[in-house]
Amino acid sequence: MAQLLLLIIVLLSALFAVHLINQREEKVRQQRLHQRSYRWRADQLEEVLVGLEAVMSDRSVALCVNREILHLLEQMLALEQGDKTPLETRLRYVREREEGLREHPDQPRASRLRESDAEMARAKGHMEHAAKVLRRQHQEGRLDETLSLSDLLQSLSWQALMVEVITYIVEGHKALRRGDITTSQAYYKKAQGLLISSDHPDPRRMAMIRELGEVILGKRAALSEELMPEDAYNPGV
Repeated sequence: MAQLLLLIIVLLSALFAVHLINQREEKVRQQRLHQRSYRWRADQLEEVLVGLEAVMSDRSVALCVNREILHLLEQMLALEQGDKTPLETRLRYVREREEGLREHPDQPRASRLRESDAEMARAKGHMEHAAKVLRRQHQEGRLDETLSLSDLLQSLSWQALMVEVITYIVEGHKALRRGDITTSQAYYKKAQGLLISSDHPDPRRMAMIRELGEVILGKRAALSEELMPEDAYNPGV
């Protein structure tokens, strides 16, 4: 009887030990899954950030995206059980980049002009992704109190519209340079149609509609620099 009891105790102890080991392994597995998810999201946002820097002169949204990357990296670091040096190095780089974005709030090399439909779609996708980040930060109370969610979202939607409008206008200018007036008019009207069908409240929309109408009628060669600084393809340039 004593031997049977001892055997039962040994078996229960073994089962309990196995249970603890399984729990520990499951915890490690879950941590690794979370780390992979954070890393994947951070890498995606790096692409978004590069895309925003290419098309948006105002870096307010880029700063928010950079903070989201920082937030994800900090969560990864908290879960890291091994060598933390690579993550700490990346964190340091992201923090330094934030300082650069703060010190230089405008990106003078930004251009809404894209060279293909695929590039336009990619740029708009980056801005849609950024909008989701902003909403998440706002819901979780992590959005900078000095920034307005509605203003940031309006800025993104305006630039998304401009990516298409500016690209179509430039395609019209290129066609005009080739002497293809019919195609140039089609591109100008397509750009104007996008502006007319939009309900964006930015006052520049109506100004662009008016100036594009003058371009279509031949009363002006291109939009004013205030509305469209991307002037490399302007007629006569």
